[in-house]
Amino acid sequence: MTHTITIVGLGNYGIDELPLGIYRFLEKESKVYARTLNHPVINTLKKEIEFESFDSIYEAHDRFEDVYEAIVTSLIELAQSEDIVYAVPGHPRVAETTTVKLLEYSHFNKDISVKVLGGKSFIDDIFEAVDVDPNDGFTLLDGTSLKESALNVRTNTVITQVYSVMIAADLKLTLMERYPDDFNVKIITGSHSDGAHVIECPLYEIDRYDDYFNNLTSLFIPKINEDTLLYQDFDYAVQTIDLLVDNEKGCPWDKVQTHDSLKRYLLEETFELFEAIDNEDDWHMIEELGDILLQVLLHSSIGKKEGYIDIKEIIESINT
Repeated sequence: MTHTITIVGLGNYGIDELPLGIYRFLEKESKVYARTLNHPVINTLKKEIEFESFDSIYEAHDRFEDVYEAIVTSLIELAQSEDIVYAVPGHPRVAETTTVKLLEYSHFNKDISVKVLGGKSFIDDIFEAVDVDPNDGFTLLDGTSLKESALNVRTNTVITQVYSVMIAADLKLTLMERYPDDFNVKIITGSHSDGAHVIECPLYEIDRYDDYFNNLTSLFIPKINEDTLLYQDFDYAVQTIDLLVDNEKGCPWDKVQTHDSLKRYLLEETFELFEAIDNEDDWHMIEELGDILLQVLLHSSIGKKEGYIDIKEIIESINT
């Protein structure tokens, strides 16, 4: 017999923000399994409903991947004998790894089925708290597994799972690879039904608020709009060179160059790089490597304008 795991989203705030349908569903249950008891809705309902949490699993494992795997394994074992209800913060389908793993398991196995009941997503609340329109675009990332390569400085970024000062400290180091140290960000914690608590601070200070982080804390990083802050962005460099060689809007010198006319400049810059290498002059090497990269981008932009070379194809040739 197939049993069902019903995943319920508790939202990001207190009981007043919980959808009526979710509340009515929960009040009929005698027991609910919760990923964590650290949630304002559970604090309100625990007098009426027995909650059993997986908080102890967090203490037993060092890696979050192992935590989520252990929670999912426990839920599957529990569902072998009866239908169960599993409650998670926020919306079950938004940045909830255990939901993904349970749905994946049920897709390939017939011993359980998974039903997802919505709940208010924290995304709407975050954008309301920071007064930004989500239609402007954003990237949603997990703070427990963030890699620099996933960051896009030209769009708003929401980072979830920032529930401890240790995670904030690790995030700070990763983010400072792409953002200025003093770039203003916002720490948002939705721990009460009267709205989110927001702290705006420079990036280098985000791990100084020891008592502020919990399982409802996220980090909002606004997109970079100032050109000077995009000087380390490769796509920005490509777009700049594309504009320089544009027949209508381009620079008078750049837009008339050809692959043939640029050959001598590539040769000159290469010999200047050799000189910097021989002199063990790191700063000079940076400058000359930049000049050589400029030549590569000029050739690719000219080829793109003529319709037969693209920088993506050049990069692909490196990776294949």
